[in-house]
Amino acid sequence: MAKRPIKVKEKWKGKEWYQILAPKTFNNMVIGETPSLDPKIIAGRVVETSLMELTGDTQKYYMKLYFKISDLDGSKAMTKYFGHTCTRDYIARIVQIRTTRVDTNNILLMKDAKMRLKSIIICNRNVSNLVKKAVRKAAVDMIKEKISPMTTDEFIKAMIAGKLQIEIRKALNKVYPIRFFEIRKTEVIKN
Repeated sequence: MAKRPIKVKEKWKGKEWYQILAPKTFNNMVIGETPSLDPKIIAGRVVETSLMELTGDTQKYYMKLYFKISDLDGSKAMTKYFGHTCTRDYIARIVQIRTTRVDTNNILLMKDAKMRLKSIIICNRNVSNLVKKAVRKAAVDMIKEKISPMTTDEFIKAMIAGKLQIEIRKALNKVYPIRFFEIRKTEVIKN
């Protein structure tokens, strides 16, 4: 005997909708809604949104932010910063012919969190492995020096404003002329 297909009404019946709010850094803006039968299972869900949608800055179209739902306040789900990525098409656009790409991958202990941070450095032209190593080492040292003493909120504000990237790029220019520096991915390992 064939089973009766589930109707759409039955699937959503009894579920409540919860508004998902961004952290205080983004003025607790509503970034979405999620349904659930049991409010306990909402905690831990990860929500993706564009930085352009949060700030209205069209120049930051390429950043996607991830927030993790931490707790509930009635029908509102509060979130914490969980990480970000730059879109693949943006990375492909900045990496050009006859330039060298140098990647870094760091795990940082910040004031309030442990975070994995991946960055991309574009040199002005093709360089030797010796120069690549020198640029990578200088970048890792600068990232640890600038970001480790920050809290997560301070880091987010500095990264979104672009101040952090400009400071690190200026410091790296002393080692070798840098065309571009960007923090391409972050992920909070532990809060």
